[in-house]
Amino acid sequence: MFNKEWKLNEYVTYLLLTLVLLSSWTDINGIYTELPQIVLTQPEGWKLGAYIGLVSSISNIAPLVLVFCKCIFQKETLNVIPINYIVMIIGMISCFLLVFLWSDTTYIFNRNRSLALLILKLGAYIALFSSISNIAPLALVFCKCIFRKETLNIIPINYIVMIIGMISCFLLVFLWSDTTYIFNRNRSLALLILTFFLALLDCTSMVTFSHYMTRFRHEFISALFLGESLTMVIPSVLAMMQGNGQLTCVPSSNNDTTIAIYKTARFSVSVYFLCIFFILVASFIAFVLLQWTKIAQNSTQDATKKPLLSETNSENTTNIMIDSDNTIKLTPLLYILLLSGSAFTSSIIFGMVLSISAYVLMPYGHQIFYLGTILSPWMFSLVWLFGTIKPFITKRYLLLMIILGSITFTFELILAFKSPCPPLVNTMKGNILILFIWLSTFLLLGYPRLVIANYVRAHSSNGMFWFGANVQFGALIGSIVAYLLVETFSLFKEQLPCEKIKC
Repeated sequence: MFNKEWKLNEYVTYLLLTLVLLSSWTDINGIYTELPQIVLTQPEGWKLGAYIGLVSSISNIAPLVLVFCKCIFQKETLNVIPINYIVMIIGMISCFLLVFLWSDTTYIFNRNRSLALLILKLGAYIALFSSISNIAPLALVFCKCIFRKETLNIIPINYIVMIIGMISCFLLVFLWSDTTYIFNRNRSLALLILTFFLALLDCTSMVTFSHYMTRFRHEFISALFLGESLTMVIPSVLAMMQGNGQLTCVPSSNNDTTIAIYKTARFSVSVYFLCIFFILVASFIAFVLLQWTKIAQNSTQDATKKPLLSETNSENTTNIMIDSDNTIKLTPLLYILLLSGSAFTSSIIFGMVLSISAYVLMPYGHQIFYLGTILSPWMFSLVWLFGTIKPFITKRYLLLMIILGSITFTFELILAFKSPCPPLVNTMKGNILILFIWLSTFLLLGYPRLVIANYVRAHSSNGMFWFGANVQFGALIGSIVAYLLVETFSLFKEQLPCEKIKC
């Protein structure tokens, strides 16, 4: 799995890189995982998930700041290491504040309200606004193309986003349940604001951390995907320890229907967010160790060596060529297609699939829904395992896996449109089939993403920057499409837990 010639400090470096990458999306994934507990007390109910998704989308404006900095200081070196620190700290602070402020409301205009949620009620208009403001990843790619000869230093950006993340997560511990009375209704204003700052961290860190990985040798790239998988696995493990989402169906008084009774959690939402905060702190400490100690000195890319492949390579071959010295040669067209593939797969995995999960899985029973949401994060761990064993596959198999993953997703989308009465509902084979297809989508589209990252990293020193930007842009497009389908056009019909529907 790892290089047999590695020394102890290289293994430690790999571990520290994995911990650093936990700052990317652990907090937001943690909020989504904790939704079954949060919605029990918040006035928005299950619509809170859509609101959080939209707020997270709006926070993609953060990469636009990088664009402006790059354009203004085009002749200067933009040091991104401090920005990584700031992103991680903001995430930790936001997560901590959520512990205390998630349920707070503010009394405004004769009712508890959330101003952010009032804006979100504009439906199609807010979706359009989100799509415009979230063009940042595309603009970031465009500026990187224009100013590709300049050096982009991610270190300051990483400091910033990590600090914001820590502060936000810390505030969540106290504020997650606070509500605000605005425009004649109680709103989860504190939760949404802190979620915005956490998403600000995550949207930016996806680009900055990917670019930061170019400092290290190519065999350390898999740490990016191990960290990414753990950002989903760790919240799901915490949720299982908490007993989150477990319920029993109890007959109602008229015996014609059943109602869902959620089991009491083993520990509170505040304790849950406090655990997420400590994870962000550990991530920040790992980043500091990588920057201020000599642990990683044998693991970084030698700046004096030539890149694995010159970007000016003018060979006309359309194939991927791996030479004896492990250099990767891609034509410009193939390079663009691979980056487009990363955007496409990310739009499905991070933008579409999770948004329609309730419409796909819930008709087959709450147990299938619970298994699907708990097991799907572990598929990313399998993707990482496959990537360490076989980091490269031919473009033919790469395309085949993306096509198969698109087919399974299309099948899931059809099931969502047919909800709450999809085919094979209330049958054992239907339950097994949908669970298999659901998990297969993550594998079939997740593994090609990892392979694409390896190819673009080996092809160009800027490859991981482009990869991170395309991943974020794809996730943006997918989330906008999902929001339009679910909220604006209401094309799906949900089935509530324990609700009996005759099909």
